[in-house]
Parts: sequence; C-alpha cells; structure tokens
Amino acid sequence: MVDPNYVSGGVWLVCGLVICYLGYLIGIRGRADLHTDYDEDSGVDPAYVSRWAGGTALAMGLLVVGYGIREAIYGFQPYALGALLVALLVLSYVTRLFARGYGYRE
Repeated sequence: MVDPNYVSGGVWLVCGLVICYLGYLIGIRGRADLHTDYDEDSGVDPAYVSRWAGGTALAMGLLVVGYGIREAIYGFQPYALGALLVALLVLSYVTRLFARGYGYRE
C-alpha cells in the first residue's frame, strides 16, 4: 500500500507546480492578461502587474510545493495546513491589489 501522506503530498506538489507555472507566465513572460483582476483599460502598466502579481503568484506556488514536500516527509499536521491556507489567502489578496494597480505610480 502507498502511504496516504505520499499521495496527499504529491497532489499538493502538482498543484504547487501548476501555480508556479502560472506565476512564471505572468511574472517572467509578462502575461499580465492572465490575471483575472487585471483590466487592460485601467491604465496600469502591464509590466508593473507582471512583476508584482506574478512574483506573488510564484511565492504562492513555492509555498504550496514546500508544503507538499513537507507533508510527504512528515505527514499531515492540521496546524501546517492552517498556516498554508492563511498564507495563501493573504497572498491572494495581495496579488489582487497589485493586479488592480495598488502602489502603481506613472
């Protein structure tokens, strides 16, 4: 039998890699239009959105990858999952702010 921690850790790892890929497309390839809260007509520079929202998305992906590896090695712990979810909620809010142009100066 396969240990359930390996299965769960693998699922978290795959999800984290998908988030990292989307963060790569937004942050490094400059595809700000992939972010759902970015409006091309808002006047915010797409390079600004790509840099900040994409970088935040990459951080989110790396957190999920790290959590997946940690769960595969040490097993499930509810406090670790809770910390991950709180961190993802905060970073999700931050990336939305950046996509809407928070902190942007022309």
